[in-house]
Amino acid sequence: MGAVIGIVCKEERMKDAIGVAIRPVHELTTVWKRQRRNWRIVAARQVVNRFFMEFNRAYLNVYITELGASPVDLGIVNSFTGISNALISVPLGWLQDRYSLRKLFLMGIGLLAIVPLIYALATNWTFMIPAMMIAALASREGSCLVICNICLENGDRITAKSICEGIGRIPSLFAPIAAAYVITLFGGISVEGIRPLFWIQFAVRCILFLFVATQMTEIARPQLDWSDAEKKRFGFSGAFRELFEQGTFLKRWILFATISSFSRMMVMSFRYPFAHEIKGAEEFTIGVLATAAVLLQIAAYTPIGKVADKIGRKKTLYMLMPVVWMSNLMFVLAPTPEILVVASFLNGFEMVAMVVRNAMSAELVPREYMGRWTGVLGLFVGLVSIPAPVVGGIVWERIGPEYVFLIPIALDLIVRLPLLITMPETLHARTRSCVNASSRSGW
Repeated sequence: MGAVIGIVCKEERMKDAIGVAIRPVHELTTVWKRQRRNWRIVAARQVVNRFFMEFNRAYLNVYITELGASPVDLGIVNSFTGISNALISVPLGWLQDRYSLRKLFLMGIGLLAIVPLIYALATNWTFMIPAMMIAALASREGSCLVICNICLENGDRITAKSICEGIGRIPSLFAPIAAAYVITLFGGISVEGIRPLFWIQFAVRCILFLFVATQMTEIARPQLDWSDAEKKRFGFSGAFRELFEQGTFLKRWILFATISSFSRMMVMSFRYPFAHEIKGAEEFTIGVLATAAVLLQIAAYTPIGKVADKIGRKKTLYMLMPVVWMSNLMFVLAPTPEILVVASFLNGFEMVAMVVRNAMSAELVPREYMGRWTGVLGLFVGLVSIPAPVVGGIVWERIGPEYVFLIPIALDLIVRLPLLITMPETLHARTRSCVNASSRSGW
């Protein structure tokens, strides 16, 4: 009798354990299913596109240096991303609040397909300048950020994004190593060794464009009154005045976002050149570094997303910032490739923190102003992104490569952290649902 009872108890414990294991999967599946079809199409495209971004991301700046660019030249090339962002952000944000998001998105991802073609055809580093400008313009126009910000409820926002950015990154985990094999097949780290990565990316982006063009429908969103009586008020300049009348703490957040972008652009431009030139990393080591960062993002996006949706955006950022500082310190001081890998792993928290920051940013304004708000942020982020890589190159040559990674820590402690303390928590800000244009359900 006792043996029977023991078997029954053991079966009950097993069922409970299985239930605990399955529950998170069920919760994520439920969140995915209750999102609108357009968001799921955009998320699916993002998963595939991200794989092929990670496929060559770690090797792009190394490729530019192999084409003959010095550290300052590399900074100049990357600064053109900021120039393009600054030029397009505000007018594009205005257009996104007035015209078809679907058409603008398709134009962006269509233009984005041209970028790897230019990379593949490059014969010297100056080819990278128009490519970087087109990439920034196309990435802004083909960004899923506005679509996500409009479509997702605050309570689902980070959890849904973590499905796309976390679980959806699992395929990307294998991209840098796959790229390293391709590079090795074509002779190792060199121009001709890296060039095939861009031909592959070009072919995939053409296919993705056709997928979205045939599957995506128009997206409805809250609309302002664009009647004749309101046109003057909501013209180009009036529309942005109206934005700042509606939002709160926006100017403070702009400063926070620009400092964040400055630090990220300065570090991002030189992370893998630093690993290659200063730490002696070759293609497979660089591939492992990139994979480690992606692995962390996959593991952390969903749990941290759920934490941010539970305890708030600010508390989550307070938790993440010191980890990113530690990763930069470890990267600079790493005596062995193994420590470099650990540092790169921890640096994955920077991308997780960026998702939390984006969610907080979206919750500062009503959704009918989302295009303009994204445009204003893009303008200032673009402007500060112009000098950031050049400053990084000058710091590398005049002061020392390690200071490219140390200066952002000081900026965080002196500027970003005090600014964040003064910002409001946005978790329980206004919410609305995203619907397809064909749906008759209201907001």
